[in-house]
Amino acid sequence: MQIRSNLQVSNLKASVKRQFNNIPRLFSQNSGPHLLKTSIQKKLFLRLLLACLLISVALGSAVLFIELHRVGGIVNDRGGEITARFNDEVRQLLNMPMSVAKPELQHKLKVLAIAGKMNLGMGHIIYAGIFDLNGKAIAVEKDTNCSYLNEVDDVMVTFEHQIPNNANGLYEYQTIDGKPHIQLIYPLTNSKNEQVAVMEGLFAVSAEAGDDVITRITRTVFEAIGIVLLTTAALYPIILTLLGRLSGLARNLLAGNVETLQVLGSAVAKRDSDTHIHNFRVTIYSVTLAEAFGLSHNQIRPLIKGAFLHDVGKIGISDQILLKPGKLTYHEFEIMKGHVKHGIDIVKRSDWLKDAIDVVGYHHEKYEGDGYPYGLKGDTIPVTARIFAIADVFDALTSTRPYKAPMSFSDAIAIIEEGRGNHFDPALVDVFNGIAKSLYENVATCSDKALRDKLESITQQYFSKDMYMS
Repeated sequence: MQIRSNLQVSNLKASVKRQFNNIPRLFSQNSGPHLLKTSIQKKLFLRLLLACLLISVALGSAVLFIELHRVGGIVNDRGGEITARFNDEVRQLLNMPMSVAKPELQHKLKVLAIAGKMNLGMGHIIYAGIFDLNGKAIAVEKDTNCSYLNEVDDVMVTFEHQIPNNANGLYEYQTIDGKPHIQLIYPLTNSKNEQVAVMEGLFAVSAEAGDDVITRITRTVFEAIGIVLLTTAALYPIILTLLGRLSGLARNLLAGNVETLQVLGSAVAKRDSDTHIHNFRVTIYSVTLAEAFGLSHNQIRPLIKGAFLHDVGKIGISDQILLKPGKLTYHEFEIMKGHVKHGIDIVKRSDWLKDAIDVVGYHHEKYEGDGYPYGLKGDTIPVTARIFAIADVFDALTSTRPYKAPMSFSDAIAIIEEGRGNHFDPALVDVFNGIAKSLYENVATCSDKALRDKLESITQQYFSKDMYMS
């Protein structure tokens, strides 16, 4: 146990107040809002672009459906009129057995086709057939000028011979040879008004009609995009004003969060070890080791919070034990261990701080499993806690404390090596050995101002993203 003066406790309040005045600013007066506004403007533009695309697709699909229904309705109505007249001409034939009427029906159907009555506007019929109610062909006429009759035959063979329940007939769309077609089917009745056959046709939509549909769709889509853009242009000045306010509020909120993080962690460190700079150094050590080990931004942000707050639970330890100038008894040490769970209780109450639990709750666990409070072993200890354990011990060994002089770099590294596999993760020790010398030279002897500058750079790098829209 370190020897500490009770004067530290009495000066804690003044220390916290000084910390608020000394906390480094995360962002310059202009860069934070500018970065936030630029980011949100970019995301806003992309989302407006996406909105235009979605609206265009939705309207395009709706207009396509309406136009196809319009064309299909016109063709179906016109085909129904022609079929009704044809039905009047062949009604007597339909009173006969189909085997007898077949030649005459074939002739009538051919005359109809030759007379050009199968041109319905917007295209023309390329296949017409009369079928009995069982789907058996009685008479068929085809447009011999059609270059893809084989494909037409394939479609008509597989066509389901539905029987319309009214004189309006049925129609549906098909794509044949890459072109739009409409399949038509109408009832045929005899003189007793009994439905005894059906007329089936395949209508090829003309290129002109197809172009007209595309023109209508294109015009509607561009009109919709124009409306969206005009609305956006009208609202954009208001959006920019709100962005300016939002960026300032977000900057102040994030700065306040990090300042609170630093103040709380530094106050506890100053009470416990007479130096808040310890938190600065272990944070820099931890982040550098985490980067060298390949941790992601999302893993390093909680590590930074945990490094500052690793001993925050010591607030719940009585001064009699925390500031005891001699060795703790077994019972006192068991109470001291409770600071870990106190720390978890503190940070889990804050949505912004609760991801620091991995470091706060497990930085006293040891790789071989004899740490506390849970006795975790190996990789079951969170990687951020394993990283912090090395940084914390290394800083404790190489820094000046009221009760000891700093240890040399070589002696400190030797102790870290001794802890390989029992206290520390061997893989992390290997990585730390590769960076420890330069890290020690650039951090251990730095002034308070230099450490604050380094820490400011780290917080900008890892927390500025929290300001931007997701």
